[in-house]
Amino acid sequence: MITLKRYQSEAVENLVYNIYKLLKRPGFRQNLIFKAPTGAGKTITMAAFLNRLSEELPDKLDLEKRKVCYVWIAPNKLYIQSYNAIKGYFSEMRSIKPVFFEDITDGHIKPNEVLFVNWESINKEKNLMVRENEQNKTLYSYVNAARLHDFEIIAIIDEEHMFANPRTAKRANEVLGRIYPKIEIRVSATPTSNSDYKTVIERQDVIKEEMIKEGIVLNPALDSFEQEGGKTLDQMLIDISLQKRRDVFAANEKLSNSINPLLLIQLPNDTSEDNTLDDQKYIDMVIQYLEVYHDISVKNNRLAIWLSGKRDNLQDIEKQDNMVEVLLFKQAIALGWDCPRAAVLLIFRELKSTVFTIQTVGRILRMPEQKHYPDAILNQGYVYTNLSKDKIQIVADDMNYITMNKAIRREPYKPVSLLSSYINNKLFRNRLGSKFRITLYETAEEVWGVSKALEDVSIHERNRQILIQRMIDVNVNTIDIVIPENVMLTGEIEVKIVTDTARFAKTPDELNQLFRQFCRSNVGSFAPVDSTPVLEMALKMFFEEYLGFNEFESIKIILYSQNQLLFIELINKALERYTKIQEEKAQTTRKELVKYSWEVPSERIYNELYVKIDIPSHVLEPFYQYHKASKPETVFANFLDANKAHIEWWYKNGESAKEHFAIPYTDYTGKESLFYVDYVILSKNGTTSLFDTKSSGSDPANAHLKHNALIDYVNERTKKGLPTIGGVIIGKEINNTLVWQFCRNKIENTKDHTGWDFYNPAQTNIN
Repeated sequence: MITLKRYQSEAVENLVYNIYKLLKRPGFRQNLIFKAPTGAGKTITMAAFLNRLSEELPDKLDLEKRKVCYVWIAPNKLYIQSYNAIKGYFSEMRSIKPVFFEDITDGHIKPNEVLFVNWESINKEKNLMVRENEQNKTLYSYVNAARLHDFEIIAIIDEEHMFANPRTAKRANEVLGRIYPKIEIRVSATPTSNSDYKTVIERQDVIKEEMIKEGIVLNPALDSFEQEGGKTLDQMLIDISLQKRRDVFAANEKLSNSINPLLLIQLPNDTSEDNTLDDQKYIDMVIQYLEVYHDISVKNNRLAIWLSGKRDNLQDIEKQDNMVEVLLFKQAIALGWDCPRAAVLLIFRELKSTVFTIQTVGRILRMPEQKHYPDAILNQGYVYTNLSKDKIQIVADDMNYITMNKAIRREPYKPVSLLSSYINNKLFRNRLGSKFRITLYETAEEVWGVSKALEDVSIHERNRQILIQRMIDVNVNTIDIVIPENVMLTGEIEVKIVTDTARFAKTPDELNQLFRQFCRSNVGSFAPVDSTPVLEMALKMFFEEYLGFNEFESIKIILYSQNQLLFIELINKALERYTKIQEEKAQTTRKELVKYSWEVPSERIYNELYVKIDIPSHVLEPFYQYHKASKPETVFANFLDANKAHIEWWYKNGESAKEHFAIPYTDYTGKESLFYVDYVILSKNGTTSLFDTKSSGSDPANAHLKHNALIDYVNERTKKGLPTIGGVIIGKEINNTLVWQFCRNKIENTKDHTGWDFYNPAQTNIN
C-alpha cells in the first residue's frame, strides 16, 4: 500500500471536510478547488481522498444520498495516466473502481466507479461519446441513468487551468452543464476558478518532504550574450545547457548515483501552415548541430525526438539510467509526462514577452529519488531561454521559486574541508503496517492462550474450545447479526436496535459492510483510511490460521453482539503492543546522521527574498543578502569586508537544506538537531573561523547549546592539526568602537562575557 506524505494526508483531511460541507448544501455544480504544485502527487492524493470518501459515506446518515459515482475529465492523454495511477493505488483495495467508457455496464455509472474521460472526446457534439445513438450509450445517458438510481454525481476536472481560454471554457461549461454534477472538483497547480471551498498543498511542504527541487534557475542568456566563434545565440544556448547537463551528471557520479540527467529542448510551438517549412529547417538545424558538434544523435541513442510524425528513442526514456541525454520536443509534451531525471530545460521562444510559471518548467521539478542531496547543483532545476531579462515576467505566486539570482564562486579557491552533517528522517506514518498481523497473533496467544502448532491436526478444535471457555460463541449456524435501525431525531443521529422488527444481515455484502464499520471504529489513534483494511485482514487471517473458520464465518463470530466486547479488548491490547514496538523502533532508527566533506558551493541560487549587496569580498559573486537579515548579520558582513586584506575568503552560510554547512547538536528539548553556522571564514594564515552572530541574550534556549557543540567541533579539528576557532560571536561598542567577542570555552548563556576574546582578523590565532 502506498504511504502518503504528511502534506498529502493533511490535504485528504481537508478535502473530506470540504466535500461533506458541499454534499449537505442544496444545489448543483458547486466548486471545490484542489491546488497542488507539480510533483506533489496530486493524483495519489485524490486516490486516497476517494478511498476515504467511499469508506465513510455509508455511515454519513445525515446525508440525503450516500452513493456517489465520479466522472474524471482530463485533457490529451492525461486521463490514461491518471487512470493507471488510480488503478495502481487501488490494486490492493476494492473501494473504488476506475473505468473507461467501454467498461460501463447496465447503462449507467455505478457507485464508487470513476469514469475517466478524455476532454477531446467530449468537447464537440459530433464526438461519439456524446453524440446520440440508437443504443443510448453516451456519457450523458450514463450520468442521467445514475442520477435516476439516486446516485450523486461528482465531476473531477484535472489540470483545470487547461480549460481557461474563453473558447474552451465556454464549451467546458456546456459539457458540465449537461453532466450537472453535485460538485466539481477542480484540480490544478495553477487553478483559474474561485471558490470558498479550497484545499491547497503549499510548495514549501512538498520541498520539505524532498519530493521536488528547491528551486528553478532561469537564465536569460541574451543579457550576457557575446558571439563566440561565429556561433548563433541558439547554438551557444545548446552548448551552455549541455554543459550544465554534464555538470549535473558529474555531481551524480560523485555521489555514486546511477542517474543520467536529461536535457529537454523545447522548440517553438508554431503550427501555422506558412511557417511549416521554416519550422522544419529549425528542427534540422538543432539536430545537425547536436550531431556535428556534440556527437549526440538518434543513431547512437543519445538523442530522442518527440515531434508530430516523428518519435525516436522514447522507449524507457523515463528510466534513470537510460542512455538518452537530450530530448527534442514541442510544447504538447509538457502536460502529463513524468520523467524525474529531467534536470535541464532549454526553451526556444519567439523574442516577445513571456510569462514564466511553474507550469512552464514543471517537467524538471521532480527529484529523481524523492530526496535532496548534499550537492546543491542536484537540488535545483535549470532553465535556459533565448529571451532577455526585461522580456521575462514571473507570476507573483512563483516569485520565491523561479529565480534569476545566481552567484558564482570566485577562483582561485582554497578548500577548507569541513565535515558537515545532514539528517535523513525515516518517518513512521500513523498507520497500521503489515506486521500488525503478527502482533495480533502474539497478543491472542498471550491473552487467550491459543497456539498455532501446525503439526497438531486438532489445533483448530483446541483453539475453538479455548474461545468457548472465554464465553465466545463460535456456533456460526445459530448466530444472526442485527442491522441497526437509523433513527433521525431533531437533526441528530441516533442508532437504536428495534428488537421486534430488527433486520438481520444475511448476505456477505451486508456482513462485509458491518465488519468494515466495526474495524474502522477500532483502529484506535491510527489513521482509519489506511489502517482499516490492515485490521480487517489480520482478524480474518487469525480465524483462518488459528480456528479454521472461513471469512464469512469469521465475520459473524466477531460481529455477534455478545462477542464484540471481547474482540475489542483483544484489538486494543494488540494496538498497545504494536504502538510500543513502533515507538521503540522510532527511537533507534528515526534519524540517520549523514556526514560528508563540505566546501563552499561552486554556485548558489538565491530566490527573490534575497537582494544584491555591494560587498565584493564575499567568496560568491555577487553577494546576496536576505531582505530581512538581522542587524548583527548585516554589521558583521560589513566588518569582514572592511578586513578583507587579512581574509582569504568568507562565506555567509545557508540556514537549512542538505547542501549547507551544519553540525549536529541536541536542542533544549533533547531533540537531535542541526546547527547551521552563520559564517565560514578562511584567514590568510590558514585558520578557519566558524562564527554565529547573536545579540546578547538572544535565543536563550539554544544559543549556548549550539555554541558548546561548535566548541567540541572546533577542538576536534584542532586536534587533527587543522587550526580552527569559532563559537557564538557578539558585537558591542567599547569607547565608540565596534568590537566582536567570542568565547573559546563552553558557556551557559550569551549574556555573561567574562573571559571572552576579541576577534581581530589581522591577528587570528588559536592560542
